[in-house]
Amino acid sequence: MKTFFLVVVLGLSLQANCDGQSATMGVVDFSNVVVADSLSKQSLFHNAIRWVSSLKDEKTVLSQNDSILGKVEGESSYLVYTQQAGILKKLSGRVSYKISIEAKDNKYRYHFSDFVFHYYKQDRYYNMVETGKIKSLNEQSASGWQKLWDSHRATTQNKMKEYSKQLEIKMVERPENASEKVIAKKVEW
Repeated sequence: MKTFFLVVVLGLSLQANCDGQSATMGVVDFSNVVVADSLSKQSLFHNAIRWVSSLKDEKTVLSQNDSILGKVEGESSYLVYTQQAGILKKLSGRVSYKISIEAKDNKYRYHFSDFVFHYYKQDRYYNMVETGKIKSLNEQSASGWQKLWDSHRATTQNKMKEYSKQLEIKMVERPENASEKVIAKKVEW
């Protein structure tokens, strides 16, 4: 009876460890809490809005823009390509993701999550159109096109690291106030 109980307990603990490990491996998720000394919640919020509006070549839609809570949420997407030969690129699909930036006095948190790949294909007029099929970037395998899938995942990681750096630079900018500008007065002798 004791050995049966010991085997059951060990089996359950091993299963719990394996489940926890598989759930966290390969998750595409970027977040960080950054300390921004001597910046108010309002200036951090305005810097976040300016950064989101500066995203180029992307479709960005804000779902929440609350200055009282200091919260900016939205969804954005960017196109991914396949490298064919030399400099020729073919549109492969679109990756959409969620953006969340929360500001408090002297600190803020950003979170890029829920990365989803949207398949594109050529229609009969040779235009690239969305097929309606989607696949989460958290999935490690893509049978038949693993190399391209790994390339899309790497592109996403590089793009989000770049965005994290850009956001951290943009968030610490001090707003220009009219009272802080130094105006040189003409002095007459």
